[in-house]
Amino acid sequence: MTGSSTTADQHLALASVVASGLPASLGTDAAERFYDVPAVFNRRPNPQEIAALEGSGSHHSLERVGYRDVTLAVHDRRLIIGNTNLGQLERGLATAIANLVQEISTDALLAMRQSRADAQTAQDAQIARAQNITRAAERIHFTPDTSDDAAGGAPDSLAERRSEAP
Repeated sequence: MTGSSTTADQHLALASVVASGLPASLGTDAAERFYDVPAVFNRRPNPQEIAALEGSGSHHSLERVGYRDVTLAVHDRRLIIGNTNLGQLERGLATAIANLVQEISTDALLAMRQSRADAQTAQDAQIARAQNITRAAERIHFTPDTSDDAAGGAPDSLAERRSEAP
């Protein structure tokens, strides 16, 4: 497959039907009316996208537009569209699935971006906290006070402190 490379930050989409994955009997008298049609994604779907595509919400979405028997299963970079045929896909099923994939991908991308933003906010807060602690620690100086009045009546030497001990 040729073309530009894609990343997980791009919308998931279906590129084409994998003709080599269609039943060998297609176009003959022995061909089944309904079969599995493999379609290739433009990138590998993430776990959230896979769960949504294979979930009941997708099935209900297809059922609402008249494809109650069609199933969807993800295998690696392929979507296996079950219990359908090329005719159904041409007459509208492909568009219904493309819309579904677009919606699922948009939701997944938004969730991923929000998760990244939340992680960045938490990391920024952690860095700011660490910087504040470092600045506070740097303000601490262990410097003896050399003025005579600074002790305020406290013993000046360790020996004097010991002799005053009860």
